Amino acid sequence: MSANFYESNKAVSEYLLFHYGDDETFLLNGIGPREALGFARRCGRLWEGVCDNFARALDLGCAVGGSSFELSKQFKEVIGIDFAQALIDGAIRMQEEKSATIPVAEEGEVTRDIEIALDSVARPERVGFRQGDAMNLPSELGQFDFMLMANLIDRLPNPRTCLEGIHNWIAPDGILAITSPYTWLEEFTPKALWLGGYYENGQPVRALDSLKEILQNHFALLDTRDMPFLIREHARKNQYSIAQATIWKRVN
Repeated sequence: MSANFYESNKAVSEYLLFHYGDDETFLLNGIGPREALGFARRCGRLWEGVCDNFARALDLGCAVGGSSFELSKQFKEVIGIDFAQALIDGAIRMQEEKSATIPVAEEGEVTRDIEIALDSVARPERVGFRQGDAMNLPSELGQFDFMLMANLIDRLPNPRTCLEGIHNWIAPDGILAITSPYTWLEEFTPKALWLGGYYENGQPVRALDSLKEILQNHFALLDTRDMPFLIREHARKNQYSIAQATIWKRVN
């Protein structure tokens, strides 16, 4: 997989399924790990129990917008930003049309069409999508009460630089939620800039420790939790991963 993959029709279709596919599409005759279903929806609820203000939310690395629409149920304004224009176009399509028909792989070249739809409780009129770079956010974005970075940091060219300035877009007492399976790959992030997954002076470096070191000046760590998710390849094969979610409160 390369960065250009996210601009492909295949990527858009896979992400639309990942964000909006019903649970049974990921299971074969009801068989499969149900705890890994609905990842985008679960990410869009990471504010629960920790967020006190609900004016504005930012979904940074929003892909096709599933978490943004989940956030719209609670927040008065939601901004979704992604680097890939094709994914943003997919999000806007769901916002405007509320549903879509997409192909899903069954076996080899055999596919079938399925219907996906926006949750009827979502408030799409509260959401705005735009193409943008997490490494270079415009100051006019302002600040947010809640920011989600779902499975983004291990796809950035320099995650440390991004995170060192992320407090500028989060309001005092605002919440930052980061999820990642920490799949560090050199095609996205030069190895010298990985936050974890390597040895230094003979000792393993872990991403969680790097996150604590980077964010400690402006944030308090409130919680960590494991968040499994599935990416469907075909009827009999899913990729099963476990992201680590870290929840932070801006304190400085």
